[in-house]
Amino acid sequence: MTAGLLALGLAAMLALILILAFPSILQNFWRIIGGTLILVLGLTLFALLVIAIFDIDVEPFLRKTSVMLTGNRVVDFYAIFPSQDRVVEVDYVDTDSDDQKEWVVFYQFDLTDGRSPYAGAVYDYDRGDPPLVFPYQLLPPDRDYLSEGEVRLELTDIVQVGEAQPGPELMVYGQVPASEEAGGTINTDLNIFRHIPNSFAWELPRDEPRRYQVIGAFRGDGGVTFDPDTKNVTVLNREDYDRSQIAVRSVYAIDNNRGTYMSVADPLQLSAPISSEVIFASGMPSDVLETPYPEKLVLGFYETLPVEDPTVHPRAFLTGEALIQYDSNNLTYFGFGDVSGNWSDVEEMTVTQLSYAPDTERIDPSVTYMGTDPRLQTVGVAFVARVGRTNTSTPEPIQWVTTVVNGKWRIDHRLE
Repeated sequence: MTAGLLALGLAAMLALILILAFPSILQNFWRIIGGTLILVLGLTLFALLVIAIFDIDVEPFLRKTSVMLTGNRVVDFYAIFPSQDRVVEVDYVDTDSDDQKEWVVFYQFDLTDGRSPYAGAVYDYDRGDPPLVFPYQLLPPDRDYLSEGEVRLELTDIVQVGEAQPGPELMVYGQVPASEEAGGTINTDLNIFRHIPNSFAWELPRDEPRRYQVIGAFRGDGGVTFDPDTKNVTVLNREDYDRSQIAVRSVYAIDNNRGTYMSVADPLQLSAPISSEVIFASGMPSDVLETPYPEKLVLGFYETLPVEDPTVHPRAFLTGEALIQYDSNNLTYFGFGDVSGNWSDVEEMTVTQLSYAPDTERIDPSVTYMGTDPRLQTVGVAFVARVGRTNTSTPEPIQWVTTVVNGKWRIDHRLE
């Protein structure tokens, strides 16, 4: 940056010296090319203005120009699809470690005015004389699509087992715009493909079995992230708890012995996650005690238990019988099993299940609802925790009855 500014300053000084020392030369130079330069600049600005006003897509023109300038020596994948609007991205990278680059083409299908699904294929020319350009599909399980949002390709070497020649895996991310407040994008899909030769070099190319086999297929409306250090994939799903901004966070680990995230029993299904918990999708809100959703209140109570100095004290979530049992240090009443200790001994807490019925409760409707406004609702919760040196978990979900006190939800008692 500094070197660039210095060079720019020196060039400006040199130009100033030439202008002061040789004014006549400058005048003659300007007389010769000045008019032409102004004309070219004016036409360029006019063309840019027209393109901007009428929102003209110049990309097809640029592609055709590049094909003509190279004497038709480039492959225009946009032109070979039935509709040129289908192709959205072409990456030219080495996907199979043969020291030759392949074309990774991402395109849309079932085109609509909304979000159209994305698919992908790797076009390779490693067979035949003359060589044949052959497409190998990037196909998720059950012929699913890669994404409904924009796609992004990354090459990352995450599998070493059983490789005759080390090479990277193809990680295809799908991303959509994040909320207006957060800005940017969020990864909602991640499909990981591993190159596995499916035929001999002297055979004609084929794509059955798949040459690029899927070893991981993840989708989460709350986000999908990959940790390059642990190779773990974390998926956040809000589908079951969308009204209260609660999500299930699941972490998946690769099976290094098999080089895949997929199940041993069914290679089209993911293996079970190594951990799964119910969390606030964006952290517990500071005004959680004011929430209109009782399930949010129950989750907030259990999340604050292991916190040394919580912003909201666990006691504030309770009323009635639950408050009496809390003040009595009755951990068993709250689902901790037969453990000894008090609330300060709770060191870890992971909520594994959270259930609620926003429309109908298994309580007499005459006391459950007053008009369309509920006054009692049940929330089920299950968890694993550590109290001192003892690991404990709920043998089955606890059913909490929540009630409205002074217009605010509170946890009242267990439903036996």
